[in-house]
Amino acid sequence: MKINTMDNLYKMGKCLVLFLLYLLLSSCSAFQSNNGENIEFKDGNFIMQIEKANLSFGFIHKNGEILVQSNTISGLFINESPVVNAEVQSKSANKIIFDATTRKGEKAIVDITFKNGVTKFSVAPSFGNFNKVSLRLGGMLVAHGLGDAGAFGESFNLVEEEAKTFDIVNNGGTKRWLSTFTIFPQNQFAGVFFNRGKKSVVLAPNTYQLNSQTEGEATFYFFIGSNEEIYSNFKKIRNQLGYEDIKPKSRLFELGWESWDALGWNTNQETLKEILAKFHKEGYPIRWAVTGSGFWDEGGTTTSFGKFGAKFPNPVEFRDWMHKNDIYWMIGLRTNLVPSGGPYYPITEKRNKNLKVSSFYGNDLSDEALAKNLLLTDEEGKPLKITSSIFPIVPCYLIDGNRPGAASWFQRNYAKWKVDGIKEDTMMDLGEETTIFNKPIAKIATEGALVMARCGEFSAPGTLLRINDTRVGDMSKRAPLNYLQYAACGASNVYSDVAGIHNMHNLNEIDASIRHSWLLSLTAGMAVGAFPDNWAEEKRTAFKKAIDFHYSLVPYLFSAAMKSYETGYPYTLTPMSIAFQNDENVMELENFQWMIGKSVLATPILKNHKSGKMDIYLPEGKWFDWETQEEFMGPRLLTDYKIALDKAPCFVGGDGIVLLRDSGYENLKVRLYAVNKKAKAEFFSLENSNKYKIEVLETDLNKAEVWDNTSKQKIDYQKQKNYIEFEIIEGHNYSVR
Repeated sequence: MKINTMDNLYKMGKCLVLFLLYLLLSSCSAFQSNNGENIEFKDGNFIMQIEKANLSFGFIHKNGEILVQSNTISGLFINESPVVNAEVQSKSANKIIFDATTRKGEKAIVDITFKNGVTKFSVAPSFGNFNKVSLRLGGMLVAHGLGDAGAFGESFNLVEEEAKTFDIVNNGGTKRWLSTFTIFPQNQFAGVFFNRGKKSVVLAPNTYQLNSQTEGEATFYFFIGSNEEIYSNFKKIRNQLGYEDIKPKSRLFELGWESWDALGWNTNQETLKEILAKFHKEGYPIRWAVTGSGFWDEGGTTTSFGKFGAKFPNPVEFRDWMHKNDIYWMIGLRTNLVPSGGPYYPITEKRNKNLKVSSFYGNDLSDEALAKNLLLTDEEGKPLKITSSIFPIVPCYLIDGNRPGAASWFQRNYAKWKVDGIKEDTMMDLGEETTIFNKPIAKIATEGALVMARCGEFSAPGTLLRINDTRVGDMSKRAPLNYLQYAACGASNVYSDVAGIHNMHNLNEIDASIRHSWLLSLTAGMAVGAFPDNWAEEKRTAFKKAIDFHYSLVPYLFSAAMKSYETGYPYTLTPMSIAFQNDENVMELENFQWMIGKSVLATPILKNHKSGKMDIYLPEGKWFDWETQEEFMGPRLLTDYKIALDKAPCFVGGDGIVLLRDSGYENLKVRLYAVNKKAKAEFFSLENSNKYKIEVLETDLNKAEVWDNTSKQKIDYQKQKNYIEFEIIEGHNYSVR
């Protein structure tokens, strides 16, 4: 299929430049030997080749196709010096150990295994405490991942014409969830490393380099196979290394509410009741709410555990009111502790925005944490004090989740708040220290609380993973790029603040707020903040329709998230290049699209929200506009396709099986589209995550019968132009025969 628009011609030109650089700068052969001595390991359909002279290594398919080229200088560098000699110490069917020597004469033991689609590459230098260990491969043209480190480029593809270094650092602001995981979907390949210390990844048309400056042994992992196999193996490795995946809680897929955009620091027990009651009266099904601003006592912080202030004079009564209205109460929480003693005075009033605080009192729990050795320390073992530039702007200690007992201690103290969950939002510039957050936050989640996480690495320590503070204007690039890079790292339950954030009272930009709400409706987490006061009725209706659409899609979204939890594959939000890795047209799409599960194609209008038009690419197969039911056959580019402000921006195709919930009540229904395809879908009950299946055996829906396999009864269905629809009992299995 040829794409003939000027924008896509530009994209094609960019791809051509990258491809020519790839050919010019890479070796002509995948494995160019200096001495003719290559070592091969075979694993199913794949072969790893290692050049003994310099430990250059690469991967090919058994049919001879080059998947990953080697680097001709060396595959291993230690302290910037390439390995120039490697002697085999031992070798078996899938494992080899080398004595390696660099050009500077530094030595290391190199242990490589290649088995079941996973390469483990360990390097143990025989000198010094800290060393920079780098693995270098040839380049690949399309790469995704790296968490927040990869979220601020010009496109979803991280490979640019010039080499770019991505530093894996927590800056306390825009970069707080990190990963070294990088996937190359065209090459059936991915890589990751978990070593504590300074980390970076270099990408270029001719280079993929992993840099780890760490103490002792440095270990790297590579994955090869289908994308499903890659994500499955990545999940296994990170779980083995202690990076826990949190089982999703369905409550956080329901509509939420946050106080900051609506009330700022004027949040209190009565203003919260007032605005939440107003949303409920207008039919907004809010099921969780974050009160993140000033709920603690005067001079305290989020870790003044259990000490509510004057704004919440009766927290028990307020919690009961929330539960009576079927709303779970969440609070903001950070992992930093003000030292004991005090008072401590903020060094700036930058964060004041109707916050009135002159000082912070000391937290005596800091002494307990210090005595129990639970705090982050420097190289000499002294507790670090770090000052956030955002809040509370006084020196603080930080809980180090790697310390024995730290996670449980933090969870026990959090429980003193007696709420239903947290929005974690630690804002500390920690640089390379990215390892301390996962375990304390994950512990809160595994003990039953709702968790929206911000900080961490490699796995999301909560049901939702939040990108940093965004605005409506960020929907044209930054927000969707962040979504996609998180999903590429295997963390696809994304959240990015409330609908229309910081824009709901801008009556000149109401349409932008509505488009923003449609964007959020196509992700795991959706929330509101400020009420759409003073909006025209038709605008309110369009805004509310996006809310209702997300409500109807929650069972489908939650099931996708559960499938992601089980497999590691990002079903909740699957980037197009990962969902359709053999389709070259999806590698450099002009607009942001993604799959939800195997049947829904999200196509939000983001860049051209004023015109309501964009180019939409439909992969191979039948696709149906969600609203109009118009049928299209892919692969096809729909040029300047119009999606009205009050229409759901998505298509249905793929397996053609969607689980929905009627707005206003809990009845579930399955919609099967005429995609002429046998398929099977697994869904999960919202209440207890029990699994049930829908199987399509008859592809001609005009001849179809629908059976409840659990009750062994034939059931009725409604026939529409391009789909059939039938109500189900959650937990029952169904087949279409």
